[in-house]
This record gives sequence, structure tokens and C-alpha cells, in this order.
Amino acid sequence: MRFKDEHPELFRQLHRTRNMGVDLDLITNSSHEMLWWRCPFGHEWRETPLQRRSHATWKKGDLHACLYCVAPGCLVYSCGHRRFRRSESTFRVLAHPCDKCEITEHAQLILAALDDSAGAAVHLLDESPFYALFCGKAAEAVEWWEEIFPLVEAYFVRMVSVYAAIATVEHRPTLSEPTSSLLGACMLRILDALPQDCREEMHSAVPEDAGQFHSTYLPGRHTVELGWALKKLGFDILDTPLQDDIERRVQFCERQRFSATGELPPVNLADRHYPAFIHLPRDREAGALSELRRFRPKQPPPRVTAVRVTLGESSPADTDDPLGRTHVGYARDLPLQELWERGRGVWKLRADHVAASTIVLVVYDKTIVLVASITGLTLHRGGLAILGEPLTDHPLIGRPDPLHTPNPLAYGVINGEVERSGREPDPQRALVSGAVRTLHPPHPQARHAAAISRIP
Repeated sequence: MRFKDEHPELFRQLHRTRNMGVDLDLITNSSHEMLWWRCPFGHEWRETPLQRRSHATWKKGDLHACLYCVAPGCLVYSCGHRRFRRSESTFRVLAHPCDKCEITEHAQLILAALDDSAGAAVHLLDESPFYALFCGKAAEAVEWWEEIFPLVEAYFVRMVSVYAAIATVEHRPTLSEPTSSLLGACMLRILDALPQDCREEMHSAVPEDAGQFHSTYLPGRHTVELGWALKKLGFDILDTPLQDDIERRVQFCERQRFSATGELPPVNLADRHYPAFIHLPRDREAGALSELRRFRPKQPPPRVTAVRVTLGESSPADTDDPLGRTHVGYARDLPLQELWERGRGVWKLRADHVAASTIVLVVYDKTIVLVASITGLTLHRGGLAILGEPLTDHPLIGRPDPLHTPNPLAYGVINGEVERSGREPDPQRALVSGAVRTLHPPHPQARHAAAISRIP
């Protein structure tokens, strides 16, 4: 619905001269475009059409009320955004923008300086022994490295250029993040896009102090607001299409083993904020000739593969129970061995999942009540019983279920640091790789029967 048709009186308050270049006739009711308004008494201010037609409390029932005329306790920034203060009766117009618009303007300056920072980024990569070590290791470990290297190098230049642009805009003498940490963060991002079989070997080339990129977070002395502002302007810190680009190239090279299908698939980097750097002179041997002093590789996070079984309330077992049990399910104050007998079977698990796991988690009411080792399994009436021993005083006992799925059975990978340290596992960080695979419907002693698949 057009704003002029729905609210003709408010439409007449749009400032005709200060909104030059905007087709006011096409403005919609829900538009978030900041426009200039002028009330019948000559007051001028900026506001979006959506805000202008809202029934805000400060208008006191008058849809056409003017901020200046009503004069609520309010701060109006130069960008048009405002902040109400009920405890005040003053109305102030400030000469500077609000924090969000200020950080957005800051992010715009950074992106504007991106292309000019490509030279500094290329020089840093050429001189860096960390980058030389990573590329040298990849040339040995990654089969199709030459074909995917242009994408990898472009990503490194992209991210280093961002930090060089930040240093320029903020008048810093050096980058806001150590070179090893910044390049290490890029390396970890590339590792996520590489084939699984070469990631572990490539991990030995990542510096110990490697940072970590998140969707709205830049490592270093930067607030998350800057990441949000960059994302709002279209800059994807992770560059999520990168993994798809690399996978398509690898798949193409694999097909070339059997048939010639033409040239490598083109990659469109437009609108992804990749600075132009191909024309810049390169000296890739400089970094390789440098010495790595006190280089320590980043250790890959230890992982533990586990099977999780969920117990229901205690109830009598079937008369022909294959394990000879009188009761199944969970009850308080059960002896450790008795609880293990109730928890180890009989389940409709996949044998390969049990064989690939090192521990079994017995869960009741979303809490781990028992952890046991896995030494084997036995078959019973189409189900499996796990062989092993309870691990007394295990640090995971009493913690929330890290393989949190609505299914009574699950198989997945948890962070090994959680097991050693006893820290409470974070559900978002415990699953570090692969999928949490839900298994076949369990024996009736489980609380649920449905089975679904879940990928974190």
C-alpha cells in the first residue's frame, strides 16, 4: 500500500525540498527509508514512514503529532533515530548520529578503503613465514591444491585487507591483530572448506594463537557491533560461498580423471568484497626464506565419539528379558552395576555406531546419570546390548546431555576437553564435527519411539 493513498495528511508533511532524489509517490507504508518531515508549525525532523504512521505512546492518540510540538523527553540524533527518556521533559536535537549509524558509517569507510589496502595485504602475505608454511604444507597434503589455491589466496587477501583498512581508517600504526593470529584464523576457515581427509595433517601448519572468525565477529580489539555493521553492508566475514566454490572445483577435478569436461567452473566474486590484487607484483619466495621462530602448531580439539541412550522411569522387565533383568529404566539410589545393567541394553542400535564409539552416555531427564566404556556388544532379538564397564566419578556425570536430540538414541562427537575438564558442555559447542545421527527406533523401555535425523 502506498503511503500517499493510506495517509494523505501525513504525506503532505513530507518535506519537498530536503527529500530531493526520492520518488515520494512510490513510498510504501512499511518503508524504513529515513525521510525529512515538516509539520504545519515549521518544525523539521527525520523519520521513516513506518515510524511516522505508528501509534506511539508519545503521540497521545494524535497520529499526526510532531515530536517538537508534543515535546516528549527525547534525544533526536542527526541520523534521525531517537531515544525517549520518560524521566525527562526536555527535547534535544543532537549534531551527531546514534551509535548504530556511527558504527555503520565506520564500516562503510573500512569497505571503501578495502581496494587500496590490497597492496599492504599482498606484501604481508609475501613476507609471512606462516603463510608460506601453510601453502607449502597444503601443496603436499591437498591433492588439487593448484586448482583451489587462487580461491584460497583471494580469501587471505580479502581478510588481511580488511584489517589493513581498519588500521588506515582508525589511524593505527599496525594491524589490530597479530599476524599469526589473523592468518591462523584464515587458515582455520580454509580448513573447514577442505576435504576431511587432509584437515588433520594441515592442522600442523596453523599457529597456536590462531584467532577465530564468526559470522559477525572479527578477532582482535573490535566489538561485535562492527561485525554486525559489516554484515549489514553485505560483507560476509566467513564468506560462506567459499566452501561451495572449493567443493565445485574439487568435484570438477575428480571428474577429470575419467572424462574431459572443459574448463574449471567460473567463480563470481562480485559483491563479495574481494579487492583486486592480481595486477600487483608478487614475491612468494620471501616468506619461505624466513625462519619460523618459536612456532607452535595449534592442536586440533580432542574429540570423543559417543553413543547416548535414554532411560525412562523404572518398570518391570519382560518375563523373557534377554539379559535376565527384573526391572528396566531409571530409579534413584540404584547400585552402579544395576544401573549399568539397565542402561546397556537392549537397544536397536547400529552395530557400526557402537563400534565407532568409545563411551556410552546413559541419560535420564536430559542429565547424564552414567558413563561407561565400550568393549563390545551382543545381539539379542534384533537388538544390541553393549559390553563395557561403568566409569566411576566421570566428569560428565550430572552434566546436561551434550547430544541433545528429542530421540532416545543418538550417536555423535563431543568435545574431549569437556570430558577431561569437567566443564559444563555448551550444546552449541559440544558438537564439533559431523552430524548427530539418531538411530533406529529403540526397545520399548525408551521414552520415545520416533526417530529423526538432526544436523547441528
